[in-house]
Amino acid sequence: MREQAVLGEKRQGNDTMPDSKDRIKDVFSSTAEQAQQQASAAAETVKSKARDFAEQQKSAGADQISGVADAMGAAADELQGQIPLAAEYIDDVAGRLGTMASALRERSVDDMLANVTDFARKQPALFFAGAIATGFALSRFAKSSANRGT
Repeated sequence: MREQAVLGEKRQGNDTMPDSKDRIKDVFSSTAEQAQQQASAAAETVKSKARDFAEQQKSAGADQISGVADAMGAAADELQGQIPLAAEYIDDVAGRLGTMASALRERSVDDMLANVTDFARKQPALFFAGAIATGFALSRFAKSSANRGT
């Protein structure tokens, strides 16, 4: 009889252990879920800020390209009387730059990123070569800019 009472107490004691484990699991699960939600919110904030910055830079780039196109158009007008063939080529390039600036203004950063991603999937070798060429050009630009400062 005494053995049954002791066994009953042990069983009751063991029954409380799973409750403690379940509570601990619930606390950890809740904490992990909260951390995941906070990380997701922080990532969304960073993504939004990056998108806004990219939109600003895209707009500034479009303005720069448009300015170059306008300057080339003016140069073509001045050359028209002296070198008509060169003026025609310059005016053509200016028109293409103007079209590119307009397209840049109209398209969203997400659209452009999707197009780049699609191109990279379809033409990985060309994309990789372009990335290398761009990196080389940027490093040369940075190096020449640094040399001007000294």
